[in-house]
Amino acid sequence: MQTVYKGDFCEYIFQEEHKLLIGRWFNTDHMTQDVFKEELINGELFAIKACNPNIYLVDTSGFELPITPETQKWIAENIAVFYAQNGIKKLAFLRPRIFVAQLSIQQSNDETANREVEKKHFSDEEEALAWLKS
Repeated sequence: MQTVYKGDFCEYIFQEEHKLLIGRWFNTDHMTQDVFKEELINGELFAIKACNPNIYLVDTSGFELPITPETQKWIAENIAVFYAQNGIKKLAFLRPRIFVAQLSIQQSNDETANREVEKKHFSDEEEALAWLKS
């Protein structure tokens, strides 16, 4: 495993043997929408372009920031478009414990619907990893 990026709110780890990227979010209760976007560019987008993963686990279990509709649209236009372009085939999300954050992440995924990338939400990391690797 190789740490590709580590910031104040997220970290990205790449497992070469599975072509698996893992993004984990933490300390997001004081994060702003603008800082969230910066972390997506500096962390997620950088890691995707640098590693070209086939499968991607996004651990939002500790995510507490409700994502605004404007930010959801921004993600669709500036981040999610790079998933398939950089080889991602499957994307699994670990659900946040806080309902409002969970709902906003689901809405963000709906906004970024892309038939080239299979997406699924999980409560359990082992189930998510098993699905990604299947």
